Order: sequence, then C-alpha cells, then structure tokens
Amino acid sequence: MPEVIESVFVMVAVGEFLVGGLANGFIGVVNFIDWIKTGKVYSMDLILTALAISRILLLGSIMSISIVFHLFLDFSASGEINIVESIWNLSNHLNAWIGTCLSFFYFIKIANFSHPAFLWLKWRINKVVLGMIFICFLIALIVNILLTEKMHQIYKSFAIHRNETKGTHKKQTNKSHEFFNLIFYYTGGFVPFIVSLFSCFLLVFSLWRHIQEMQRNATMSRNSSTEVHKKTMKSMVSFLVLFILYHVSIFMGTLSYILFESHLLVKFSMIITSIYPLAHSIILIKTNNKLRQVSLRIFQQFKHYPQGIWKSFCDIG
Repeated sequence: MPEVIESVFVMVAVGEFLVGGLANGFIGVVNFIDWIKTGKVYSMDLILTALAISRILLLGSIMSISIVFHLFLDFSASGEINIVESIWNLSNHLNAWIGTCLSFFYFIKIANFSHPAFLWLKWRINKVVLGMIFICFLIALIVNILLTEKMHQIYKSFAIHRNETKGTHKKQTNKSHEFFNLIFYYTGGFVPFIVSLFSCFLLVFSLWRHIQEMQRNATMSRNSSTEVHKKTMKSMVSFLVLFILYHVSIFMGTLSYILFESHLLVKFSMIITSIYPLAHSIILIKTNNKLRQVSLRIFQQFKHYPQGIWKSFCDIG
C-alpha cells in the first residue's frame, strides 16, 4: 500500500510540473510575443519572464527529485541526484531573489513616499531592473557554487551513517547535525523573504496613509490609486504566504528524510513544495491585465483549437 501511495505522489508531482510549466510558459510566451510586436521591453514583463523561467526550472527539479527518489530509495548514494540537486539549488535561490525583485518593484512603483531616496529609486526603477535581475542571478549562482559541494558531502555522510547501528548516540548526533546543515542550506530564501516582507509592510503603510488622506479630504469614494494599492498588496501577501508554505514543506521533507527516514512524508512534502511556484504564477496571471485578457481569450476560443488559441496570442495588446 505505501508503494502505491508513493507512486501516486510521483504522478501528482509530474502533474504539478505540467500545470506549472504551462502557466509559467504562458507568461513567457505572452511577454515574448508582446516584445516582438511592440519592440518594447517593459520592466514588469522582464521580471515576470525571468521569474517564470526560474519556476519552470524549480518545478522540473522538484519533479526530477521525486522520480529519482522513487527509483533510488537511498538517493543520497546515487550520482543522479547531484545534477538535479544543483539545478534545484540554483533555481530555488534564483526564484527567491527574483520574487523579491518583483515585490520591490511593486513597492517602488505603487507606494507614495516623499523621501528623497525613495523618489530617486522611483524615477530610475525602470532603468535598474535589468541590473537587479542580473544581480539576483549572480547571487543565486554564487550561493549554488558555494553550497552544492557541501550538500553533496552531507548526503554522502548521511549514507555512511545510515549503515551504523540504529539508535546509537553517535548516529543520532550525526543525523541531527546533518539535518540542521541541510535546513541552513535549503532556507537560503530567508534574506529575500525579509526584504519582501519589509516591502509589503511599507506598501500597507502607504495604503493606510493614502486612505487617511482621502478621509481628511472627505473623499470616501474609491479611486484608482486605492484599488491599485489593494490589488498589489493582495498579490504580495499571497506571495509571502505561499513562500512560507514552501519553506515549511522543505523543513518537513528534510526532517522526514534525515531524522525519521520516511520516504512517504518526503514525497508528500515535495507535492506541497510545488504549490508555491504553481499557485503564485496563476495568481500573477489573474492580477496582470495583459495576461488575464489573453488567458480569457484563449478559454473563449478554445473550441477553435488550434487556430483560435494562436489568434489569441497574436492579438496581444
């Protein structure tokens, strides 16, 4: 029975990759066609495309780890996991930093503050987006290079210690040490999470000040600025909630593998982990006017497949 459940978990992981790959691929294709048609590259589209690419890699690596873990019960001793683990580690940090770049971009574009530093950033934000994405990639690459070899050593050490006498004090100490090491390496998104949280807090504060100003001026009706504030804030809050769920599932999976050696819980945690890059991309499609309009046209013309779908892409803008 556990083998059947594990097989179902692997199938679910494959399904999440297909749906997530479709959603993120849709974001990339729509923006690419828009760039071809207009000849312009907008900052928001550039960030969303970079984020979509990193999430396709992230979902693909999670699915690959699930498959390898299903085929090799002791994948810590398997060479196949090294390449997949490296891709996952790179896409994990890249996704965290580009997601933070998106939150920061939202904050700079939407919030209203009179501080000179904020106004300087607001005026130049479109010019520095490419640099921000490059810095995000550079950080993720450096972290991946520094941590990958250490992580491989931890997995090898765990494979050796697993053969020790079960329940010995030495084995339990080694397992605890490996667990905390892996958690430290896996939660590399802590710093970008703090930046995103701070950006969200400042955006909420900006919205609160805006509402107070409206009330003082006896303007109780909703205006476009208020709606944009609220819409952006919902997107950022959903990102933070899903980001927390993502890291909780990583913690749960690592705990299950290192301390409890439960393959079933590890695969279940991988399914929960995939929810973040899948669900948040769908939220981005729903909250982005261009992406939402194209997706609605595709659903409406789905009965004319494939001509209707291609026409929907070509009608962007």
